[in-house]
Amino acid sequence: MIRIGLTTDDLERLQVADAPDFGYELALGAGHLADRTPDRQLASWRLEVARDWNPSHSRLFDLYTHLYMPAFFDEIVQPTPSGIDPESAPATAHLRDLARSRALTPFTRALSDCHTGAVSTLNHILAGFRVTALDPYRRRIASAVATASAEAAVRAAMGGVDGLLASLHPSIRWDGRELRLNTQVECVESLEGRPLIFQPTTLATHITFNPLEDSVTVSYPVAAGPLTRDVALETPPPALVALLGTTRAAALVALVRTPALTTGQLAAALGVSAAAASRHASVLRESGLLATVRNGQTVHHAPTRLGKDLVHGSTSGSQPEPGARTA
Repeated sequence: MIRIGLTTDDLERLQVADAPDFGYELALGAGHLADRTPDRQLASWRLEVARDWNPSHSRLFDLYTHLYMPAFFDEIVQPTPSGIDPESAPATAHLRDLARSRALTPFTRALSDCHTGAVSTLNHILAGFRVTALDPYRRRIASAVATASAEAAVRAAMGGVDGLLASLHPSIRWDGRELRLNTQVECVESLEGRPLIFQPTTLATHITFNPLEDSVTVSYPVAAGPLTRDVALETPPPALVALLGTTRAAALVALVRTPALTTGQLAAALGVSAAAASRHASVLRESGLLATVRNGQTVHHAPTRLGKDLVHGSTSGSQPEPGARTA
């Protein structure tokens, strides 16, 4: 049990993240496989990942113990991923924790020594794991996290911070003065002016606690049903059509699928005139769903984050195509 006393100022700074921490989602996914504990919500995900699993990649599990899991996968999940730096502060802290718990293996010891071969092997494993276990699920994850954040905002509006904290997760309890986190670690923590951030996660099976220099994060599982592969965005989902209309929904989907379309390209994709495409783009832009950039005589359109979230969220009910933190 982790106990955290919260002041009025702490409560005012409290946040619920509305976007995923994809680096941590990747780390959680590997932890779920390493733990071998069945979970109904992740059963489909686990089965799909297992089909493409390379047994030699099991060295990734050397980074996990009963209490510690890595929290330095951020760089590998970026649109243009870079390699893991074993000398970064998060990596160094995690490898130090492994050493303290006497859990260093030959592989993790080589990582702690910044052995080039070990670092290259880890990057290769993580790149392959990301392609299999994270990339096909990004839209689903983003939608689930955004939905959980919106639900939390509704609870806060209806019941204040007490209502919010009482409803996040059964392992998170609030008595009006002290926050209690039902974890395997026994300690008393203080925020010391740092904001408390609650991070909804889809690949988690229990809450985790991560105190950093500038913030304290409590990650908790999102109850969003089975995690399945993203639906291919070829046609607008019915929910989006009902909201925006057929043509504007198709325009937004086209821009999410292929950002930076010109007005002429958008018109061709929609089967309408350039003038009509420009009018639809203007309405979407005024609604905050796309941004327009002029390059000489050419105008390019791209979806905003709100536009992407709207498209991704509208697919959450569709059927898929066949086919160092402490615990």
